[in-house]
Amino acid sequence: MGCSPGKLDEPATKAALGAITKEYPVRMPCLPGDVLVSGNLPEHVVGQLADHCKGWIYVNPDSDPHFMPQAIKSKGSKLEVVPFKPAKDLSSGVVDQLVKAIADMPRPLMIQCTSANRAAIALLLWLARERGYTRGSAELLISDLSLDTVRPDAAQWLSSRLPDLETPENPRVLVPSPEVQQLFDVETSTFSYLLSCPETSEAVLIDPVLEQKERDLKVIKNLGLTLKYVINTHCHADHITSGGKIREDMPSVKTIISEASGAKADLHIRHGDKISFGNLCLEVRATPGHTDGCVTFLLQTKSASFAFTGDTLLIRGCGRTDFQQGDARLLYKNVHEQIFTLPGETFICPGHDYKGRSISTVEEERRFNPRLTKSVEEFVQMMENLGLPYPKQIDVAVPGNMMCGVQDSPWDHLAI
Repeated sequence: MGCSPGKLDEPATKAALGAITKEYPVRMPCLPGDVLVSGNLPEHVVGQLADHCKGWIYVNPDSDPHFMPQAIKSKGSKLEVVPFKPAKDLSSGVVDQLVKAIADMPRPLMIQCTSANRAAIALLLWLARERGYTRGSAELLISDLSLDTVRPDAAQWLSSRLPDLETPENPRVLVPSPEVQQLFDVETSTFSYLLSCPETSEAVLIDPVLEQKERDLKVIKNLGLTLKYVINTHCHADHITSGGKIREDMPSVKTIISEASGAKADLHIRHGDKISFGNLCLEVRATPGHTDGCVTFLLQTKSASFAFTGDTLLIRGCGRTDFQQGDARLLYKNVHEQIFTLPGETFICPGHDYKGRSISTVEEERRFNPRLTKSVEEFVQMMENLGLPYPKQIDVAVPGNMMCGVQDSPWDHLAI
């Protein structure tokens, strides 16, 4: 192809590489967008691909007869050999070396093995380390990225190396920010989030579950944190918040919910408000649709951006819109205008997941969310015909969450 290394999404590059993928075991997954995977290739094809790839990782031994270092190096590509074969007894050192090589090599990057099976697994391993994926998240990406070269045994090995959703007692630190910890309630499949400022140890707790109150307070105590706020993304219908009970035990803690929710709390927030804790702050974005009081919280740490979307946007899904003043058209509008306009690398931290998945990104959901990639009319029609049963706890949870367990005279809206 005879052109200099460039971005893989440039039209000429995509066309040239597309022709190769039709004939040879080369795949261009759209995420992260600057990494290719391939199997054995003729020397002239290796040279053509090296025209585009500034980095090249070979995961077979350098004694392999299909290894063509001269064809790679002659184009100026940086080459590293990291033999990698998924096996039960594979040392963590090999995995660490491979992940580090993928992280450090220049882009665009080629990862090559015999059939593009292990190369794809290597890419997924790196993504899992970078983004904090659980088994369910990685399995989903194999399908979404159309990595058809991955064999079932290799996918099973990958799953065995990744965490499942943790037990209720153990929070997960979301990579790459130690400021964000994810907690899970198995009974309601609810995620809660503990956010803390490293410099001041002030913390906030988002969407806590009443039955997990003691667990959450134990985590906060063990980490030496000072809880400032308990915050809810909306008035939940599937569990009762622990905000009121935490406030009884810790009177200095204030509860927060949106003004539009109509629920009681110490502080009420609107679109554009800031919630400060230590040297960090959450930006409030109104995202009604699931309920009329839903909000999304945005957090920027030193190393990553997060959107805590509650039930508005889930991993490859969204909250239902058939009760609590739900409005499918409004949900669609707010997701597209308030969340999908965020940078693609922003982490999506949902309020629930029912399939063992932990986290997503704006780019993933913009591309792969089967509901919100439809037209607005198709989306509205689909949401009107879901036929879901009402949440089991709705008759208890909604009245309880409307009260939030706080004073009879909550403070009016103010900047905090």
